[in-house]
Amino acid sequence: MALYKYNGRDNTGSKVTGSVQADSIDEISRYLLSRGITPIDIKKSKAFQKDFGNIAEGIFGRNVQPKEVLTFVRQMAALSAAGVPIIRAVKQLAKSARTSAMKKTLTEVAEAVEAGRTLASALGDHPKIFTGIFVGVIDVGENTGHLDDSFAQTSLFLEKKLENRKRLISAVRYPMMVVISIIIAVIIMNIFVIPKFSAVFAQVKTKLPWATRVLIATSNFMNQHWLFGLIMLAVIIIGIRFILTIPVVRYYWDKFKLKIPVVGPIQRRIVLSQFTWTFSMILRSGVPILKGIMLAAGVAGNAFITSRLMRIRDAVDQGEGFARALDASELFDASAVQMIEVGEETGKLDDMMSKVSLSYESDVDYDLKNLNDLLEPMILALLGVFVAILALAIYLPMWELTEAIK
Repeated sequence: MALYKYNGRDNTGSKVTGSVQADSIDEISRYLLSRGITPIDIKKSKAFQKDFGNIAEGIFGRNVQPKEVLTFVRQMAALSAAGVPIIRAVKQLAKSARTSAMKKTLTEVAEAVEAGRTLASALGDHPKIFTGIFVGVIDVGENTGHLDDSFAQTSLFLEKKLENRKRLISAVRYPMMVVISIIIAVIIMNIFVIPKFSAVFAQVKTKLPWATRVLIATSNFMNQHWLFGLIMLAVIIIGIRFILTIPVVRYYWDKFKLKIPVVGPIQRRIVLSQFTWTFSMILRSGVPILKGIMLAAGVAGNAFITSRLMRIRDAVDQGEGFARALDASELFDASAVQMIEVGEETGKLDDMMSKVSLSYESDVDYDLKNLNDLLEPMILALLGVFVAILALAIYLPMWELTEAIK
């Protein structure tokens, strides 16, 4: 896509100017005519800095934190409820944005709306910042005249998403600190401690234990080829991230993550809780059920679960009942399926989906509170194995050396 600037006349004969991103001049002409604007002059922007910025953003993306998006949504809900025009509200929030990335994004959104596009369409130009479900709910709000309610619903959605993320990070903080401490201890031992012992062990004529040989070899590699090791580590990390972008690999990796003991079931409940709550919010906003399933499936964050949810959408599209399709997916518990079936029969599917979400959320709260108790034996076992290997690697040769001296 490239940036084009245009001049035209609307139905009243007034002059209209603006800019829009498109693939060709013909596409812009069709777009303007559909908006009741007769194009007079369309030129491609030649601003090198903007094109270069677009290339850089395509590689690295704009660094806009979720909290910034949540703040924007809350403020837009308040301004919309107060009757402030959309363009004025977005421009005002762009001026008060904390980061340059958010300020630039909102400025582009305001310019697109000024050019005649809808707010949802303008927000959709920035999918890395405003997700599909975000744009979908705002689109419904614009079409129904309840934009303030749409922003309020989106605000609740973002708050819920951030809360789940915080809870999961808080639960795994202790295990991660232990693992990082072990890694740091291994690095310090290999760089500073093991070389001292290896100088002593080199004088021992007897064969060293396997643990000692592995420890000395690792220490020598880290001290002599540390740069090569860092490069290899970076290549491995980048390679893994690239491989995980392949849809098939991502599908089976996400499926495997759900089967990891202790952590897998918790992750599954978090995803299902987020899906049911999001789907409930979408139904309240007036989005059709098929589009709602597709939008809610996009926030799952798990390729395997997203694939199963899209199968549910296809089954409903073919005339199968929603609850029955959920049961066939084998994602939801029997009790959750029964509750959804009741909601479907009584016409209160949105309320019942919200209750199912609360049920999953209570299970997640319980699991996260007991996560440390479940992981503590595993962490202690890991520490025990690490200490045992280290002790055997260092002290066994020392004992053999003592016996040789005697």
